[in-house]
Amino acid sequence: MSPALRFAIIAAHFFTYLAIAINIWIFSRRSEFFRTINKVRSLPLIYCGFASFAIATSYEIAEHIGDDWFYESRISPLNHLFYIFIIAGICLIGLGLRKSRMSDFLLISSLIATPLTYGFNDSKNLMQMILLIPAFLFVYNWYVVMRDWRVFLYLLFSNVLAVAVGIALIVTDQQIFHVFIGPLASTALLILGYVAWVNPNRKNMA
Repeated sequence: MSPALRFAIIAAHFFTYLAIAINIWIFSRRSEFFRTINKVRSLPLIYCGFASFAIATSYEIAEHIGDDWFYESRISPLNHLFYIFIIAGICLIGLGLRKSRMSDFLLISSLIATPLTYGFNDSKNLMQMILLIPAFLFVYNWYVVMRDWRVFLYLLFSNVLAVAVGIALIVTDQQIFHVFIGPLASTALLILGYVAWVNPNRKNMA
């Protein structure tokens, strides 16, 4: 791998921290609005969810430090922790946005089930299957609270485009695809953050 490509891959991973920090800042700046006008269930849960994304990113970076930033499709203890905290982030933010018995049950069940997959054959596929349920509820809860169709672009960037690039990386073994996975997922988070930022303006216009 060339030094330029390695640098691009490293930068792409660290870009995720910036997207997470921007989202936390947005909810902090709009905290009064989300506490009193367009009430969310729990801002602390939302903050903890974004913090979980940062922890997941840290485990992924730790994994890549060990493999010299060369992507391999495998499951390891660090990789397993990456998925645990990704799903934890999705579930915590989903729970923090709104209260719903069915949604709460499915999100909490996903949160509990993910760590239990460790040790199973093909546990990575199991975790990815589990991820589909909270990912859908996560976006649906954003839509119910924000009433903005753009939240569904999250699924396009994180669950369609990022996954497609990941598959291309695995199939071709061309590490250039590794550069795009993180920024696509980060763009998905930034779209949600933008929706949260403009939500007060949309409420005022309505």
